[in-house]
Formats: sequence, C-alpha cells, structure tokens
Amino acid sequence: MDRDVYLDLFRRIGVRARSRWKDTKYVSLTHTGLSSTDYADFEYAFDPLRNIKGGSQISNAIASIGSMPDRDHWQKFHAIEPDTEKAWEALAHGIMACIDHQSQQSTDVRWLKVAYLAICGRLVLPNEELIEEIRLYPDKGEMTKVRPMIRATEMSIRMMEMEAERPSEAPLFPVEAFWSELYTSTKCFVASPKKSTTEDIISLTKELSSIANDVMSHFYQCSKNTGIDPRLDGAFGLCLYNLHLAIELAALPSNFLSSGRILLRSIVEACITLRYLTAKDDAGLWKQYRNYGSGQTALAFLKTIDLDDAPSYVDLEALEMLANEDAWFETQDILIGAWDKKSLREMAIECDRKDLYDKYYDWLSGFSHGHWGAVRDTSFTICLNPMHRLHRIPIFGHVKPSVLPDVSKLINLILDDLNHLYPSFKPRIKWHKTNKPTDKVSKKPKSKTAG
Repeated sequence: MDRDVYLDLFRRIGVRARSRWKDTKYVSLTHTGLSSTDYADFEYAFDPLRNIKGGSQISNAIASIGSMPDRDHWQKFHAIEPDTEKAWEALAHGIMACIDHQSQQSTDVRWLKVAYLAICGRLVLPNEELIEEIRLYPDKGEMTKVRPMIRATEMSIRMMEMEAERPSEAPLFPVEAFWSELYTSTKCFVASPKKSTTEDIISLTKELSSIANDVMSHFYQCSKNTGIDPRLDGAFGLCLYNLHLAIELAALPSNFLSSGRILLRSIVEACITLRYLTAKDDAGLWKQYRNYGSGQTALAFLKTIDLDDAPSYVDLEALEMLANEDAWFETQDILIGAWDKKSLREMAIECDRKDLYDKYYDWLSGFSHGHWGAVRDTSFTICLNPMHRLHRIPIFGHVKPSVLPDVSKLINLILDDLNHLYPSFKPRIKWHKTNKPTDKVSKKPKSKTAG
C-alpha cells in the first residue's frame, strides 16, 4: 500500500477498535491482543480493510500462518480458503519492509501501537506538544525527533505485552513457532556470488618481479664481505620476503579470498617490524632480531626431528641447515615470547606506525587466528528470504575485495625503509595508482540518519 493509504487505514481501525472495545486493559492492536476479542468486535474494527485495494491479500497472508494467535479471526474475515503461495509472497514483502526496526514502515507500525494506547487512555503523554505530534503524525513536528521518540515509546510499552505489566491471562506471541513455520514452509535464497574485480594483475606481477631483481642487485652493491651482517641481511631479507608474498598474491586468486587476508597480515607485521628496526637502527637490536629467528628455527627442528609422523611440509635437511647456519644450534639461546619483548602494537607506537597497525591488524588477525568474525565472513552469507530473519547459511569461496592495492602501498613503505638504510634505492610500485578495479567496494558504510 501507499503510505498515505495505510496510515489512513491505521487511524480508522484504531478509532473503530477504541469505540468497540471497552476493556482496553486486555485488548491491544497486536495479534495476541486481538486473539482475546470476540469475532464480531474484530470484524467491526477491521472492516475498512475490505474496501482497500490489496486488503484481501493481506487477510489471506495472515490467515495462512498456523502459529498466528488470532488466526481464527482472520480465517473468518478472509471468508475463503487461504492461498498459501500468494500469502508467502505478501509476507516476504511485508517482513522485508519491517525487518529493520528503524525503517519508515516499522516506525509507522510502532506509531499505531503507541497512538492506540494513547487514545485508550493507557498511555499518558507529558505535554500537549507530544500529544499533537502523535495525533497528527507524520504531519506535525520535526521527524528526525518525532520518529526516534515514537520508537523509544513503543519499546517502553512492551512491558504491557510481555513483561511485568502483562495481564496473566493475556497470551504471549509464539515467536519461535512463528519463525519456525516460515522457515520450514519456504526455501532459503542464496545471493549470486560476487564477481572478482577485474585488475591488471599481469602488469603488477611484472612490476613486482622487476623490483625484486632491482633489490637483489642493490644487495650486491651494498654487500662488503661474506661475514654475518644482521642489518644487511635483515633489511634486504624482509624486503624480499614481502615481495615474494606480494608476487604470490598477484599470481594466485588468493588476493580476493580469505588466504589473501592472512598474507596481508604477514606483510603488515613485517612492514612494522622493519620500520621499528630502521627507526632504532641499533646493531644489538638487529642481532637480537636475527638470533631470535635462528632460535625459533632450532626449536622447530628439535620438536620435529624425532617425530615418527613429521609434517609433510617440513624439509628436515633444510631446517637443520638453517638451525645451524650462524652457530651450532646446541649453543643458541631459544627465547619464548616476542623477539624484542614488545608486542607489535608497542613497536608500532614507538616507530610511528600506529596508524598502520590500527588500519589493518585487528581485522586481519581474525583470519590468521580463526576468530568468529573472519569465520563468519568466509563461511556464511545471509539468506535473502525475508521470512528467514536474515539467518546465516553456508557459502563456499565467495569473493572479497582484493588486497593488492593495500599490498602495493605496504611494499612501497618497506622499500622506503630499505632506501633509508641503504641509499639510494629508487624503484617503487606504481600499479595501484593507475589500476582502478571496475567493481570497487564503497569504503564507508552508509550511516543511518537521526530520524
């Protein structure tokens, strides 16, 4: 119905109900309240519905729901056998309009409940202005204030329906039975999977490979001897490690899947680590970073060497070689905890990368740790059948926004630090500045207005 039509119908029904029902303590314009009325009174109150276009479809929809408390009244009112298929369609439209409790339609329905209790004398409003805003809704007052007031008032009167002030003989609405009936009577609808953004990943892969070759050439220019140099190896190693991850993301579909978020988190952590090491640029700290990693490698070797069923991903010979590369692993300290005894957040603060940590780390960590938010985002979607309460249904392999633009920006930050430590290194990634995905996701969610 058009809004003007149903608001006029609401008023007419409310006035007729008030004139007919004398004991307003037990009767309200809810399905549970209506179930306690005589059919003659019910029919009188809702008679205007018969003269409204689409009124028969509405009565048919309500009469089709077996769990509805006042179903008997609606079946008599409808007069003919309900058409269930048409009823589900009408219900889907109605529920979709009202499932957001702050929508225009929901607010209008909630206004009817408030207005009816007011004309029955069961709701006393504090001043004349509020009375007029309720009586003349929606043509009186500033709606950005009136609408929230209506919703707040409606919430406060629910105690008359289902809490302390509910008469003992008044029934409760069978919420779970209602939704279960709709669930078992209709099918789930799954949204069509999103298409991945069309990005020129070939040019990005070439750009990353070219920069990786430039980094390796720069390494040879900066290397002075064959001795252990934690600063040189750490700076170039972290840079090349992240370029490897970036190339893998560009070459594989994981850039728009959950695995891409896990790799992006690794790049963020390495970016903050290198910035921290660069900002401090202390020889002892560079050595500490390297020794901690060597100790962890030794620990992994010790835990794996005697296993009858060693993990297949482990190359024991390579692991042993790495554990012994700087010194025999028997002589190394194996430390537990963070390598600098600081959390990544603390390091980010000290090296002025807190903005980077806040922007990326928390949500990405969920994908690494299997937190519920990441699990929900990866494994489920919302059923599009409004009668299913927007419940979650399984989905597999659905596409997310690509991580490649973020990867490009982070790699450039890493290259900036490499240039600071071993100048001058000029190449930077430019792909993200020229490549614009054709299916770009909005950065900011739409906020609800005050009304």
